[in-house]
Amino acid sequence: SRFEMQSRLGTKQGAGWYLLDDYARRLGQREGRIADILALRPKRVDGGAWELDVMVSEAKYIQASSLAAKCRESERQLLDTMFRMRDALDEASPRLDRELWLSRLSDLLLDRVIDAIEGAGDSAALRRAIRDGQCKVRLSGYSHVFVYGPDDAGVERDSLPLSDEVDAHQEVFGPVEVRRLIAGYEGIADTEYATRPRKAAGPQGRTTREEGDSTVKGAELTGVGRKRESEQPRIETKPPRKERKRPVADPAPKHTAFEGVVECMTAYAPEQDDDADRAWLKATRFKLRRALNDFRLTSKVARDRLTPNAALIDFHGSASLTVGKVRSRQSELLTTYGLSVVSVRPKPGEVSIAIARPSRQMVRLQGLWQRWQPKRGSGNTDLLIGVREDDGSLQLLSPGTRHAPHTLIAGSTGSGKSVLMQNMLLAIAATNTPEEARITLVDPKHGVDYFAFEDLPHLKGGLIVEQEAALKQINALVEEMDRRYALLRVARAANLRVYNRRVAEEKRLPVLWLIHDEFAEWMLTEDYKKNVTAAVARLGVKARAAGIHLVFASQRPDANVMPPQLRDNLGNRLILRVNSEGTSELSLGQKGAERLLGRGHMLARLEDESAPVFIQVPFVEPEFIEKAVQVIGDHYRA
Repeated sequence: SRFEMQSRLGTKQGAGWYLLDDYARRLGQREGRIADILALRPKRVDGGAWELDVMVSEAKYIQASSLAAKCRESERQLLDTMFRMRDALDEASPRLDRELWLSRLSDLLLDRVIDAIEGAGDSAALRRAIRDGQCKVRLSGYSHVFVYGPDDAGVERDSLPLSDEVDAHQEVFGPVEVRRLIAGYEGIADTEYATRPRKAAGPQGRTTREEGDSTVKGAELTGVGRKRESEQPRIETKPPRKERKRPVADPAPKHTAFEGVVECMTAYAPEQDDDADRAWLKATRFKLRRALNDFRLTSKVARDRLTPNAALIDFHGSASLTVGKVRSRQSELLTTYGLSVVSVRPKPGEVSIAIARPSRQMVRLQGLWQRWQPKRGSGNTDLLIGVREDDGSLQLLSPGTRHAPHTLIAGSTGSGKSVLMQNMLLAIAATNTPEEARITLVDPKHGVDYFAFEDLPHLKGGLIVEQEAALKQINALVEEMDRRYALLRVARAANLRVYNRRVAEEKRLPVLWLIHDEFAEWMLTEDYKKNVTAAVARLGVKARAAGIHLVFASQRPDANVMPPQLRDNLGNRLILRVNSEGTSELSLGQKGAERLLGRGHMLARLEDESAPVFIQVPFVEPEFIEKAVQVIGDHYRA
């Protein structure tokens, strides 16, 4: 990653390189929640003024099977770091700590760069220019994703921009490209990386090059590779990018309670697979392969792994081994071989079979939140809902952006619906200020699962447990939706996010969440059904652009308790274990949810996925909820 960055920066005047985890605290961030590498390169421009190139990179080294998830993870980590730096260093930034950030950059340069700048002149003048805000800062960043595996993994080099707000790109390198990079880095002649003689040595034995020359200085590339005596590789660089107009930026991020909630978590070590678990995986793989061969389903294992709930075993597909044939043998696999099949799913060229574990791993909210890096900016609508079974990555629900604006949650008693909704409530409250998000929480069960949330400053109208109060709040949301559309028209804004960018801070509007548990129970009451049907139908159709998101939960979303038009508008389907195949088809659109294992085992149908995704919802203890709500309340009362 540094090799690629250095080929773009050039080294005419020297650059300082930093592992960002070592400087996380100085830059106002936690270790593990910041990008990997920071490069600082000051240079003189026409007229003798100083400019400072600030380049950030976040790198992942992965298998092809986890490419999509890791690309998203790398993108989020890079952009989170860049938005933090942009908002702190922007000349137009209203932040009070901008001078502190500039001072930190000046100190970082003193550590690594000042003495190495060729022809820098008065280094004190450079540091003074940075501290006084007289040095132009140019921020750029790269998400580098390196894929290892066979040449036919189907991954080729690709590059795409990540944001209209910052100069950030993601570059994916396939296995063939990764080997070429390593060959070039080591100085071996290659069709893509022809070696060239080094130029004259500069001060302190370092190789120099002219601006734009991408010959990398071996003496400066420490930790990887060897310095060659006479030759260094050349990486062909892309033409310099044109200057882009700076788009309208998001409002400056406000300090949410998320960091405080994470810090109040006790040290938590996730459960690890022990020798007995790995031995069970090996035995299960052997038993399953033997069973398939007994059924004359020729099988060859591609890979296997343990998930919190199952052994996930992928077989190479063939004419004899198909998803349909394996599904038809599920009962025999259980009765004859003792293999409880959770799912049989197609993958490109493969058949993936999940076998239930005899003892499931507990996934806790604390362990996932310590990995989560919420979006920073004016309001966050990315909610952590669990961990994916296929690759162990975090699964976010992003209503109105990557996913549909409204959500349906279904599941039988004991499946984990309430725990999932508690997770979502905590995620909203911890990653948004009360000015950025407001919650209307309706629970026909008199709030027995949500007593701990009554003190949330984000809760609008308190915990609603009566039909009359619920109707009043839902009708008020419809009126607010109409009012917001009038404001959007005046501001000529397509949605709430654009509107909040264009108006003054005191006129910005919060995202509104209507979370309605056990919706079906009150819909059995004729008066409530009659009065609420039209209102929620209007919200389902029009609320997205107004920044209003609906979350409805029901054990069985039948047509007699949930109007079909509303159900169709609840595009995100988070389905836990249900009682029958019919309920699974009604809520998910296909069979399978009836075979889930309960206690948070979930199938999610989301817009950015071609098929439903298996997810484990994290368990959250009531004691932790109370503690987190107290931290959130204290944060905004302080």
